[in-house]
Amino acid sequence: MLLSAERRARIRQRLQPILREYDPELQFLAAFVDSTREYLAVVVQLADKPVLLKFRWVDFISTPDDALQSDIRSQLTQRLGRSEPRVEAPSSPGS
Repeated sequence: MLLSAERRARIRQRLQPILREYDPELQFLAAFVDSTREYLAVVVQLADKPVLLKFRWVDFISTPDDALQSDIRSQLTQRLGRSEPRVEAPSSPGS
């Protein structure tokens, strides 16, 4: 079931900073709920790897951002096979 444009925008605004912190190249693609409105699915992509993140809809709404961040990192690590978020290396002078 597709969400309204406003609802998708709010989900994107909430998740975008967490996704960017994990990897600046991680892209938010879509968000939708199942027909029973029990689960929220968020599709993100890193390079050529699409990833489906799954949340209980009620939990997603009520979960504080720090707990949500932990859940997202765990799901991304499991699906992308990374143990740590990607951190951009500072560029050296003259590069």
